[in-house]
Amino acid sequence: MRTPLDESQGYDDLYQDFDSPFQQQLRREAYGKDIGQHSWVTAEELEQDIKRLRISRESCFLDLGCGPGGPLSFIVEHVTCHGNGVDVSTRAITAARACAVALGLQELITLREADLNEPVPFAGGAFDAVISLDVILHLRDRLKVFREVARVLIPGGRFLFTDAGVTTGTVSDEEIRWRSLHGYTQFVSSGYNEQTLELAGFRLTDCEDRTASLLKNATGRLAARLAHREELRKLEGDTHYESQQRYLETVIKMSQNGSVSRLMYLAESRGA
Repeated sequence: MRTPLDESQGYDDLYQDFDSPFQQQLRREAYGKDIGQHSWVTAEELEQDIKRLRISRESCFLDLGCGPGGPLSFIVEHVTCHGNGVDVSTRAITAARACAVALGLQELITLREADLNEPVPFAGGAFDAVISLDVILHLRDRLKVFREVARVLIPGGRFLFTDAGVTTGTVSDEEIRWRSLHGYTQFVSSGYNEQTLELAGFRLTDCEDRTASLLKNATGRLAARLAHREELRKLEGDTHYESQQRYLETVIKMSQNGSVSRLMYLAESRGA
């Protein structure tokens, strides 16, 4: 019997040829607007989040788990501030550098390969704001991560992250396995992130349910992949193609029945 863990190769496969014309077309069909995203984020969300984070031209911000750099470049291009991106994937950082160069932002964007389960490789008080989009659920000790974020933020600095693994209903072991297709995934109960932020030295200022955008994006991605299934089967192979479709079907089901939600958290560092 085939299982997700047999086939999971992390996110690296998704970053190969990430910015090819074909992959760009898939993202346009899936998301409506291609900003180089690879998860559940939308351009509309980011535009509002820039305001929430109070990022200005003088700001320096950090994207934890930046992936191929789409949202990072989107924010830098809109604000003309300096942005830093960190990701564990070599392919992701390579794609993010190519994205920055293509947009003429290479002087404003600094990228570094690092494991976010380890201490964040920056000095204390280095950033005005930190974002982490749909990444926290893949890290093993979020209290440790939140404390690291608090350390690298200035007093009063803002931290915005999204968590697509907040359990708000019942889930089966089969759903958990398929939802964890891309590797280690940590599901938490409602209220856990709020408590952990408090322990890490943050004051929660806003929390918003963004499950609707996840559902829309997952449905769009599933439909786009189905429309291009023959080409994708040639590129990915039948087994990988089918597992990715099953993953998206599981995400959609869990969102529709309210068992797992995607929430946005905005918190402010209380400082030393």
